[in-house]
Amino acid sequence: MPEMINNCFDSHTHFLATGQVALELSLRDLKSADDVQNLKIEKYHYRGDWLVGFGWNHNLWSPTELPNKAILDRLFPNTPVLFSRVDGHSSWINSKAIEVLNIQGECSGLLLEQDHINALFKLPDYSDQQLTQFLLKSGEIFNKGGFTHVRDMSMNYRQWRLQKQLCEQGQLKIYCEGFVTVESVEDCDRGLAEYQKCIDDPCAQLKVKGLKIFIDGSLGSKTAYLSQNYQGENQRGLLLWKASDIKLAIAYCWRNKMEIAIHCIGDEAVHTVAQCAREVSAAGLLGKIHIEHAQLLRQETVPLLKPLHVYVHMQPSHWLSDHSWLPGAIGDLTKYLFQWELLRKNRIHVDFGSDSPIEPTNLLLTRKALNESAKFIPTPSEDWKRFHTHPTIGWGQCQTEFDEQGIIKVNFDGETIHR
Repeated sequence: MPEMINNCFDSHTHFLATGQVALELSLRDLKSADDVQNLKIEKYHYRGDWLVGFGWNHNLWSPTELPNKAILDRLFPNTPVLFSRVDGHSSWINSKAIEVLNIQGECSGLLLEQDHINALFKLPDYSDQQLTQFLLKSGEIFNKGGFTHVRDMSMNYRQWRLQKQLCEQGQLKIYCEGFVTVESVEDCDRGLAEYQKCIDDPCAQLKVKGLKIFIDGSLGSKTAYLSQNYQGENQRGLLLWKASDIKLAIAYCWRNKMEIAIHCIGDEAVHTVAQCAREVSAAGLLGKIHIEHAQLLRQETVPLLKPLHVYVHMQPSHWLSDHSWLPGAIGDLTKYLFQWELLRKNRIHVDFGSDSPIEPTNLLLTRKALNESAKFIPTPSEDWKRFHTHPTIGWGQCQTEFDEQGIIKVNFDGETIHR
């Protein structure tokens, strides 16, 4: 029997990057570091002089060892190479890249978190034409996956301007709300300026909501911030922002009437954010806060979240990718995985998304993940489709029809755009 969702919503995406990754060199099929020598490399895989790619995952290799620069040096001695891990939190580079990036000291060829981000910032810019191609491809991918509404966690005004043109020309059939990413408290003024440019250049299909910060890493890179050590290691991940700076960023957004979205995957990261937000609200500032991922959540954190104007955005499809190796990485912390039903029972707003391009954006992957995880994690007692319905009533008149086999039809404001 076909089912229907109105204004079908992917609540956590990197919209432009979804098309970018689809059109660039894919590393998802690598079975080991040595498999790099079998890649078919095309001219369009280059970004200026750089060879770039995305999607390697050493947790699926045998052995499950992190790569180093040796094989890249052998294959690409004179070309800088940057290959991003599937979680987008680390990169694998060669000696030529180390030279061009002017990295000082010993470097194995692996960059984590802020070092990875800093390297990405130094790559040659894409042209407007390239960015437009990425945006069009992204729209195609999300529509095919059943979505008419997305929440973009990597918005900037340049992207907004190009996206607005495509929307007004009828080429992009997506409603999109965005957050501007900032790298530090000192970067908040720049983020506010980008936000204001978007506000001053309105588009019916676009909304800008506020600023986004990353305060920990990922489980796959063992940089998500945990309450205990990773298995076999003397470290429990990274808290990328000091608690005092997290509070300053929350206060900055709320004082400027913006929402704040905070990337926090580890249980201790989520708990830290909840404590910080409560302290800011106790000082008399109020506003909306979005918790991104909350892949691990302790029950004791929930009472801290309940008084806040909080939205939690979770990605069930991460279960499909991560559950096989997570016990070996985080041990008994698996008991805190994907607590969507605990949040729902406590009347905390939950939306589901994909984290595309980290995971494929496909509505049916949510149902598959919920079904397969039900032996280990309580499933939502409400209809799961509610968590994929955009919460703003009247922003678009769209319908997605689907059944067990796949997406049947997507209607965008009266026009059938996918069948």
